[in-house]
Amino acid sequence: RFSRACLFCSEKFIGNRKSLFQHMLTAHNFNIGQPDNIVFVNEFLDILQQKLDNLQCLYCERTFRDISTLRDHMRKKQHRRINSSNKSYDKYYMINYLEMGKSWQEIHEDDKHHDSGLLKKGDVYKDEDFDEDENDEFCIPLTCLFCSTFANNLTDINNHMKNIHHFDLLDILTNWKQDYYYQIKLINYMRRQIHSNTCIHCQKRFDSSSNLLNHMTTESHFSLPPDQSIWNQPQYLFPTYENDGLLCVLDSDT
Repeated sequence: RFSRACLFCSEKFIGNRKSLFQHMLTAHNFNIGQPDNIVFVNEFLDILQQKLDNLQCLYCERTFRDISTLRDHMRKKQHRRINSSNKSYDKYYMINYLEMGKSWQEIHEDDKHHDSGLLKKGDVYKDEDFDEDENDEFCIPLTCLFCSTFANNLTDINNHMKNIHHFDLLDILTNWKQDYYYQIKLINYMRRQIHSNTCIHCQKRFDSSSNLLNHMTTESHFSLPPDQSIWNQPQYLFPTYENDGLLCVLDSDT
């Protein structure tokens, strides 16, 4: 059940995120798009909230000495918006999943008439435009375990991981004959390691994802450690990312 406070005031919204998005647009002139065009919403809003808590402007990303100075800056400079050049935001917009390997800018160039879904001030969300219950039918893109590549099905994303990272997830899930919960823990373990820039094989930690991937490539560490107890732990029953597509396609009958 959706429940969040506004990024800019204390008003709280429960039940449907469209009310929060509409409020931020009309009350604070802050527009990040229509709710049904955004995925991983809570994670996205958490990132924006953290930036504001750290007194950082959402657009120019400068840091200020106090909250009042930050608010004045964002209001006067019209910086109550996010920076579309910040690639870290790409994963939260549905348009980036339309064609694997293309950014939203490239897709937009391919189709000049594409509707980005951004609201104009005065637009109103209609109930028929977005229904939380209808999200159950949404096909969540599958993200590579090691990089930001997406695919629409398990076969395609597994082929990517085999060809680029020399890691065959389907082989592990099919031939190891492990139960459903083991598979969940395996994927969540890998997600958490990569998220924290830690090698899945040797547990060595790095200061950036690029250095981690360089290490795993050089050392051929795109493989699981032989000691299964490292990842076969209850803590890995909980997902690292909200709406992880790989978890949605696991076979519970395996």
